[in-house]
Amino acid sequence: MLTEQTSVNQIDAFIESFDPSQNALFAAGENCFVTRKTLLRLKTDISNHRELVENITSAINDTDQQDAVAFGVLPFCKSQQAQFIVTDQINKYDKATFTHRLKLRSQLTKNKQANLNKVSHRQDQAHYESAILKAKRYFSERKLDKIVLAKQTDLFFDQDINQTHVIANLLSQSSSGFHFSFPTEQGKTLVGVSPELLLKKQDHSIISNPLAGSTKRVEDLEIEYKRKQALLASQKDRYEHAVVLDEMSQVLNPWCQQLTIPSTPSLLSTATMWHLSTIIEGQLINPNTHILSLANQLHPTPALCGKPTPSAYPLIKELEGEDRDYFSGIIGWCDRHGNGEWVVVIRCGELDTNHARLFAGAGIVAASDPTAEWLETEAKMSTMLNALEAAERYRELTETNALELEIA
Repeated sequence: MLTEQTSVNQIDAFIESFDPSQNALFAAGENCFVTRKTLLRLKTDISNHRELVENITSAINDTDQQDAVAFGVLPFCKSQQAQFIVTDQINKYDKATFTHRLKLRSQLTKNKQANLNKVSHRQDQAHYESAILKAKRYFSERKLDKIVLAKQTDLFFDQDINQTHVIANLLSQSSSGFHFSFPTEQGKTLVGVSPELLLKKQDHSIISNPLAGSTKRVEDLEIEYKRKQALLASQKDRYEHAVVLDEMSQVLNPWCQQLTIPSTPSLLSTATMWHLSTIIEGQLINPNTHILSLANQLHPTPALCGKPTPSAYPLIKELEGEDRDYFSGIIGWCDRHGNGEWVVVIRCGELDTNHARLFAGAGIVAASDPTAEWLETEAKMSTMLNALEAAERYRELTETNALELEIA
């Protein structure tokens, strides 16, 4: 049952019981959806699109609840399993009001803020830049057009992280984007704010907003203007963006009677970055096509993997040296009619007691500069570092670590 709550007292009453380890949250546009009662949890393979849809449809139908909805997260790797929460009790809030009340509540109830004690790069700068140089060999051999390389960073705090406060900070620092929080069966909470809509479906209509090509935001308006113009004019970034659009159009065209893709990208801003952005709109041939059937075929897009995808995909773990798990997967919801909304899992982290694992990646093409790409991933982590209120301490610790390595 979708319950729209508009009273501040009703919102405050729910926030009192809001628990990120139990309740899933998905915020888009002006709305914020939060699960209440979980009817069932399930894990399912994603290697076969038809089986994935059948498993989720069956789970929703088995609840015998007309308003049942499945919230889920699909991993990056197709050989791993997705996790879903099926519920019929969802609260719908005005996102601005929910954000304001959640922020107030978290400020009143939080204990002494956890302090960042230690930073551990699972792929340090030398590793990351070396991986880019290795990838460039594949470009020169014409085996790849693009590959996305990610890194993972572990943060350790002096006490348990207040997850509700982190979510409140994420909602507050960026009114745009798609905010999410999902309690995994591993006892961790996946949280973040994604700027990238993979796919939204309502009956015949679909919309997607792929992003590729980025630059960091700065406070100086003159410098920021120059960066925006440079991004729009960048051959490297425009090529990276075009690669994504080409792949997505190949997947979507057979399903659509009409598909509109603008010839020139625009700019989309987040709290920390500017991105090249294109809004794709289409009309499906069959309105009964399930959103997960399309989303799982699009996933992973070249914006998160590379092109050709079959060539880039197996190289990623080899070059990164780690499993991505849910980072660069997709997260969202679907109903019994196959409608829903799914976004890519970026600008995110996994929270677990006093530990946070942050993720960031960058699209690599032949013209990529390794150091510039490392700095781009550092900029992309700012979203979660700010939400954890650890950005300044992170810089202090990483600068100290770099100095110690230089002296050694």
